[in-house]
Order: sequence, then structure tokens, then C-alpha cells
Amino acid sequence: MREINIEGCQVIGTGAFGKVYRIDADTVVKVYDNPSNLPLIETEQERSRRAFIKGIPTAIPFGIAKVGDTYGSIFELIDARNCSDFLISHPEKFDSIVSEYADFIMRFNAVQSEPGEFPDAREVYVNYLEDIRDKLPEKIYTSLLDLVRSIPESRGLVHGDIQVKNIMLSNKEMFLIDMNTISAGSNLFEFAGLYRTYIAFNDFDPGNSDRFLGISENIARKIYYRTSELCGVEANSRDIQLLGLLSFLHVVIIEISLPDSFMVRLAVDKLRQLLISAI
Repeated sequence: MREINIEGCQVIGTGAFGKVYRIDADTVVKVYDNPSNLPLIETEQERSRRAFIKGIPTAIPFGIAKVGDTYGSIFELIDARNCSDFLISHPEKFDSIVSEYADFIMRFNAVQSEPGEFPDAREVYVNYLEDIRDKLPEKIYTSLLDLVRSIPESRGLVHGDIQVKNIMLSNKEMFLIDMNTISAGSNLFEFAGLYRTYIAFNDFDPGNSDRFLGISENIARKIYYRTSELCGVEANSRDIQLLGLLSFLHVVIIEISLPDSFMVRLAVDKLRQLLISAI
């Protein structure tokens, strides 16, 4: 396995699992914090290849490298910056960028996959539920399971985390990174992921978008609501909120290991309120 030294390399992105470093003019390496994430890297590379073959604009994976005590995923990334940085430096272009962003999401969700080519988004969310079942009251668990199973089958692609930090701009064109979450299903799951990032995290962890996305809470909310409007999606639909909160809880409890945090209690209370209001 190729070994890479990232000492002195420019950090061009930071995510939940690690950092992205530019190692030369055309190449970056996404370095994962935990060496146990090697299966996740292999999954991301395989799904990136499948998406690229289907015509999805995404970074081209070159392989896996050893980086110190952990591993990194090597990608081609020529003259690109993420959409979040562009919005910060060009606030006057907010409307045009968000319009392009919404159109990009709709085109991505319209791409059809073959059976078994990508995971079924419904099964992904069922697994989320099973992972956090011990943190949910039984009635909430049952109601969420019924909701996920009631969503009609769809073969449209779902990125799962298509927020502005995972959209790169190169030569005025948009393309996607972080393909390990890609699945197939209803666009409800896509907007659940956006609700999680732009709304839920700011509701339960004030200032999150400043720290994670580099944009203010106000801008994050504006992106979510304007994107939903342009995509013809009801931003505050009960189903999107419920699925978004389920995804939020999975991230907090499983991915960032804060199972007993105040954020979890607040989110479970919000789930309870939404379910009661529907009775």
C-alpha cells in the first residue's frame, strides 16, 4: 500500500471522520481519524466508482494509502473549492448558487439505479433505528419503523449528505464528494439529511453550522428552505422532520459517540411532540 506523508500539506476540508489534504496540484487524500475506518474507505471508493460510471460528477478515486497510523482515500481534485467557501466569499451570489445547487440535487435524485446497485435507503434508516433502539421509547421506535417501511420504493439516487460542504465547484461546475452514504430511494431521505444538517444540528447544538459548515445558522436555514422550495419539497413536512431527527440521533449517538448528551434528550422530545401532534 502506498504511504503518504501529509506533513506541511494544506487542509482543504474537515468532516466527521477526518480531514482532506491537498498533496499535489491534482490530488487530495481524505485521511480518516480511526484506522478501523478502512472498510468505510473501501465502501466510499466503490460507491464513488459506481456513481461516476452512471454519469454523476464526482471526484475520481485512485486508491487507498497508509497515512501514519491510519488510512486515507486518494482522489483526483483539480482546481476545486467547496460550495460553502464560495458562499462565504461571494454572498452577493447566494441566489444564483442556491438555484444551481437545487437543480444539481434534482438532477442527482433523478438518476436511476439498478436493483442491488446501491443500498435501499429504507433499509439504511431501518438500520439507523436498530442501532439506537435502546435510546428510544418503544412507541417512538414503532412509529418511526412504520414510517420508514411505508415510504414507496424508488430507485432514484440519494446522496444522504448533500450539504454545501460536500459540493465542490470546479470551472463553475458542481460535483459531489463523500460518496460513502449514497443509496437508492425517495428524495424524502435526501431532504431528511439536509434537515439534519441545516436545521436539527443548529436547533440542538447552537453554532454548529458555524463550526462545521463555516456558515451562520441564518444562512444554513436560508439554504435549506430556499432549496426545498426550488425542489418542490415541503421543507417542514412531518415525515422529513421525523426522518431527519432519526438521522440526527444516529449521528450523535453512533458516529460521534454522545449517547447521553442533552442533544439526544432534546431530539427525542421533539420526536415525541411530532408524533403526538399527528394523532
